[in-house]
Amino acid sequence: VQIAARDPVKTIASIQQKGINNVSVVASTPDSLAASHVVILATPGLYKDEDIQSFTTSLGDMTDKIIIDATNPLGPFSGGLQVMTWEGGKSSGEKLQLHLPNSKVYKTFNTVGVEHMRDALGKEMLIAGDPDPFHRAIAEAVVAAVGFKPFFVGPIRYSRN
Repeated sequence: VQIAARDPVKTIASIQQKGINNVSVVASTPDSLAASHVVILATPGLYKDEDIQSFTTSLGDMTDKIIIDATNPLGPFSGGLQVMTWEGGKSSGEKLQLHLPNSKVYKTFNTVGVEHMRDALGKEMLIAGDPDPFHRAIAEAVVAAVGFKPFFVGPIRYSRN
């Protein structure tokens, strides 16, 4: 496992404080992404076309990569929780797949809070994305490695619900 972080020192301290020592933290996001087969996006969600275009371009070449989208398109919290939606009701996973056509996008991990992530204990985790058995098995293995039981619900358009 390799984590790309803006502040590697802070990230390493946080990970070690939790007793995890077998993770590599690097400062170069492009180098880390280029060397990865599976990329988990755990960034603030985007909800404007120009923002997602800029973001996906910044990732570099994602050809043949498995992208696990754990983001939620949330607006500012000043007036309470605001879930932003894309025109036509599309999900952020669908938008990512549109902008990363040579990768396989799976939407998962975005529907649960930290208390469930910490103690997965075999709970089911919904996953939507490309039904190709090879890539799907890898995405499901990532979900299972965290401790969840993957529950495939269908293609990426199912991430809308």
